[in-house]
Amino acid sequence: MRTIIQPVSLSAAAVGLSVLLSSASFTAQAPAARQTADPCASPANKIVAENCKPGNPRTEWDINADGDPTIQGFASAMSVNVGESLDFKVRTHSPRYRIDLYRLGWYGGSGARLIQSIRPSVTLPQAQPDCLTANQRLVDCGNWTTSASWQVPADAVSGVYAARLIREDDEPEPWRSEGNNSGVSGPAAPPPPLPHSYGALGLGKLEDAMKEKRASHVLFVVRDDASQSTMLFQTADPTWVAFNRYGGSSLYSSYLPNQGGGGGGGGGAADNPRTRAYMASYNRPLTNRSSTVSDQFFSAEYPLVRWLERNGYDVSYFSGVDSDQRGSEIREHQIFISAGHDAYWSAAQRANIEAARDAGVHIAFMGGGVGMWKTRYLPSVEGLNTPHRTLVSYRETLADGKLDPIKDVWTGTWRDSRVFNPEGAKPENAVTGTIATVGPTRHDQLGVPARFGKLRFWRNSDMALLADGTTAFVGRGVLGHEWDEDLDNGSRPAGLIRLSETIVDGVPYVQDWGGVYDSGTATHAMTLYRAPSGALVFSAGSVQHAWGLDDLHTYFVTPGRLRPDPMGPVKAVQQATVNLFADMGVQPANLQPDLRPAQPSTDRTGPLARITTPAAGTIAAGLLTIAGTATDRDGGIVAGVEVSVDDGATWHPAVGTASWEYEWQVPATLDQATVLSRAVDDSNNLGEVSPAVRVRGARARTTEEQQE
Repeated sequence: MRTIIQPVSLSAAAVGLSVLLSSASFTAQAPAARQTADPCASPANKIVAENCKPGNPRTEWDINADGDPTIQGFASAMSVNVGESLDFKVRTHSPRYRIDLYRLGWYGGSGARLIQSIRPSVTLPQAQPDCLTANQRLVDCGNWTTSASWQVPADAVSGVYAARLIREDDEPEPWRSEGNNSGVSGPAAPPPPLPHSYGALGLGKLEDAMKEKRASHVLFVVRDDASQSTMLFQTADPTWVAFNRYGGSSLYSSYLPNQGGGGGGGGGAADNPRTRAYMASYNRPLTNRSSTVSDQFFSAEYPLVRWLERNGYDVSYFSGVDSDQRGSEIREHQIFISAGHDAYWSAAQRANIEAARDAGVHIAFMGGGVGMWKTRYLPSVEGLNTPHRTLVSYRETLADGKLDPIKDVWTGTWRDSRVFNPEGAKPENAVTGTIATVGPTRHDQLGVPARFGKLRFWRNSDMALLADGTTAFVGRGVLGHEWDEDLDNGSRPAGLIRLSETIVDGVPYVQDWGGVYDSGTATHAMTLYRAPSGALVFSAGSVQHAWGLDDLHTYFVTPGRLRPDPMGPVKAVQQATVNLFADMGVQPANLQPDLRPAQPSTDRTGPLARITTPAAGTIAAGLLTIAGTATDRDGGIVAGVEVSVDDGATWHPAVGTASWEYEWQVPATLDQATVLSRAVDDSNNLGEVSPAVRVRGARARTTEEQQE
């Protein structure tokens, strides 16, 4: 087994130096080995107990890309409660197959455990009709008949599950290791073992080939509605569905359906000239792993699941649909977690998440581009009218006008401020703290300047040891494939602080409300704010942030399979996440031995800010520099300063902390203004407002001169 050391790049801006050091070079705060009891002897919670059971190797439960196109299927619901039944609808010409049900987690690094194997309940081969289509390019395969059902055990552990559909018939397997024989002379004709046909001679044989490669996945969530686990993990399934192109189209584009081998779904969607769908059905197999590899579960959600369960966090699971339908249940947990590319939010989903925050539930947005697109739900169209099986988003922002036939409902970006948005702009950073600005497909490192490394977020990590003036760059791809910024756009939450800073040139930068991109320079920052309820809200601001927590995920280099990423994980990101959850009041039950336990902050006093410039009575015109100082009062560090130029009606972030500045473009029509400041520390205590400084505009002076 190879060992790869994660590089850490340090830059000293003052002298223009760039140094590459390994993370092993930082040793001052390396934790000593901890003597711990066997966690499996008396498991602290269901997650610890479940992960004490032996897992199965990836070669048994993973699939190649989207899986075998000759056996594809989906579940009758995105989530199911323990003790309930779930149906599977499968399309294949195979006369013999089985369904292996795996729960995904840590399991000593294996990543999944076989729960049960079931057989189809119908006579095989089972003929399935073509999927239904509609003029919105909607493809709904709900007209397929049920192939098998699973009675979820009452004692099942909540989690993300994969039903692996496996062909067992005698039809010859594709000879190629990934199960794809395209580009060869015949459907089952490997090249002959002649001189210089190296692979045919036995060289380069794939060492981690699937044991049964004629297989595909059906993903679903098992809930535990009676659970009050400390954490609730929500999957980004609306985004999976939005990008899914099975049957010919997605919310992004249209494609020719794959008609080969009974897996295509066909039905005429490709004959519709519209370039993209306005609706997407949950009643379809998912085919994201070979196309939109960054916008599916195994890219940026699965590594977070692995890391949470590895460390024994008390977590249960929820789907994005559940956040819409059952969102009040979020308030039964201490921390709500969103991961990956959780881009598509309905109005009810956003309202439920906001209500949980306002009730004191901490939120960790561990992905990026969160809540960018507004959606709504309709029932399925196959005749059963199953609620919440059709995701609707006309993505009206791209059309520069109203498309959704419901006149008072908008399904474009939440931030779109144009007059034809009947609901008005509600930028997503009002909830998350960050807002998507950088498009695909980035693969950048996370930058942590030393001034941020001193914040408590980075305690017990290498970042806390950085020399003044240096910046650490870690985790290639941790910023990707799309990422966010902290913008002063009128929706920035009060007291928000930055935890990092990465400036990148030449990124695809959004030019409008979410549809047009051009090359630009962007500044990424992880952020944290405290809501009035006391809830902490963290935003990683990057779809692939979880790559810093665990190294097993799909990615661009090997999109078809789950394989370890040689650049991850990043120990400092792991430690910072332990710190974050501790400040949210949650501890791991089985902390990995190379990390340190963290304790929540006892700092309850906000810092003091003072304005030193301008002086009261100053005539303000043009670009006015407002400056001052800020001092912490309870053992913390000043982490941010905000300035108001309208007597506290709105607030804007200043540059600097202990000494700070804010540049204000004074309106030519100003008569007078009241300038205020306030500071926030690294425990997110927002200090009291400073004494007011009143300035006068140039127009006021002109009026006085005329009166004289």
